[in-house]
Amino acid sequence: MKRLRLLPIALVPAVVLGLAACSGSGSGSASSSPSATSSASASAAAITSCPDPGKSSDSVKVSGAVGGGTAPKVSFAKGLSASEPQMTVAVKGDGASLKSGDYAQVSYSVYQAKDASKLGSVGFDTGNPQALSVGGSGFGAILACSKVGDRVVTVGQSSAIGFNTGGDVVVVADIVSKIPTKATGTPQQQDPALPTVEDKADGEPQITVPSGAKAPSKTEVEVLKQGDGQAIKDGDTALVQYKGVTLQGGKEFDSSWSKGVPTTFTVSEGQLIKGFVTGLVGQKVGSQVLIVTTAADAYGANPPEGSGIPANAPLVFVVDILALG
Repeated sequence: MKRLRLLPIALVPAVVLGLAACSGSGSGSASSSPSATSSASASAAAITSCPDPGKSSDSVKVSGAVGGGTAPKVSFAKGLSASEPQMTVAVKGDGASLKSGDYAQVSYSVYQAKDASKLGSVGFDTGNPQALSVGGSGFGAILACSKVGDRVVTVGQSSAIGFNTGGDVVVVADIVSKIPTKATGTPQQQDPALPTVEDKADGEPQITVPSGAKAPSKTEVEVLKQGDGQAIKDGDTALVQYKGVTLQGGKEFDSSWSKGVPTTFTVSEGQLIKGFVTGLVGQKVGSQVLIVTTAADAYGANPPEGSGIPANAPLVFVVDILALG
């Protein structure tokens, strides 16, 4: 599958998840988003711990509802700078604390500090909050010392806080939610004629293919857990857990569970196999979905080299839909 970016590169935090879903190789060949490296000769290394508040971050004035669809009003003096990144919690949330290894939905606006010009917003005014990994370096380090419901203001060199816009930036971010790592929907009755699924304690699905299972005449979709979140539309970006096995023999060929991290990708033909898109469009966040594809809706006669998928093989996927964005 093609590697995608959720946003123009100038606004993508370095912690954005890689778009490796359904590559077919199981090797994680699609890597995470490019690290935010400034072209300036003296770019700062990405931070790895929570910045302290300072005069610059404290001076940024922000108003408006936290976690809403409308971008907050932000004002600060032109030429604002910080020799080391600073972070002020403008509004303290009362939700769950985030820790390294978690995933969060975040809405944010980014401003050039030297002239107070707005570079762009994600999750505010249009689109969904972005699904980001917590911990590590750059913006992930900021999330690791935040709570759901926090509004944080960060000032510092862009490369230090996970952006590649160059120069000092001001970032106003709302921590909207903590993302579960497995589907949380209501279990549904399973069709015994289809592969059956039983989850392990951590949510990883165990897929049992019926003996002598025959290839379907069309791609079949079954909701195993019914979520109540936002429905996926064609072209949406989704954060998921998934496992894929062959219908004949039940051999696993790819899984986010085995990689240890959920995967972000765009639900669109040309980026994913047709059967995967057919199975996910219209499904709601929180759902777990079983997809049994025809060979034509999978890789047909040309499966990815080294994937272990036979030519003209129908495939089985179980997908946990964790978040949009």
